[in-house]
Amino acid sequence: MSNTDEEHWARICRVEDIPQGFAWGGEVDGRLVCAVLDGDRPQVMLDRCPHRDIRLSGGLVRDGLLTCPGHFWRFDLTDGHRTDEPNQVCSFYPTRTDEEGWVWALLPAVAQPMGMREWLLAQARESRHYQGGTDPDD
Repeated sequence: MSNTDEEHWARICRVEDIPQGFAWGGEVDGRLVCAVLDGDRPQVMLDRCPHRDIRLSGGLVRDGLLTCPGHFWRFDLTDGHRTDEPNQVCSFYPTRTDEEGWVWALLPAVAQPMGMREWLLAQARESRHYQGGTDPDD
C-alpha cells in the first residue's frame, strides 16, 4: 500500500533512467512527476507546466533550463521560475540520490477530494475571513 496522504520520501527512478537532455516522466504514488538532470544533479518536480496543465516530461533540458514541450516556456532549473515571467513557477520537490543510484523525492501530501458543498463553504469562509466577516459555523 502506498502512502499518499502525507508528505513522504518516494523512490522515483534510477539516475540512469533520466535521458540526457530531456525530462523523464512517470507516476509515483498516484502523482505525476518529472525528473531532469541539471548537469549530473537530478531534480524532481511536478510533471505539470503552470500553463494549461501541459506535462513537462519529454521537454528539452539545456544549459540549466527546462523547455516545456507544449508552448516552449523555459524554466530555470535552479529555482523553477520561468525565465521571462518569474511569477510562473514549476513545483520542485526536495531531491536526493542514494548509494545505489536511485533518485528520491519528498512528495507532498495529496489533498483529499472535497465535495462541492464543502468546497463552497470553504471558499465562503476564506472570503469572509479575508473581508473581516465572521464564520457562521463559529
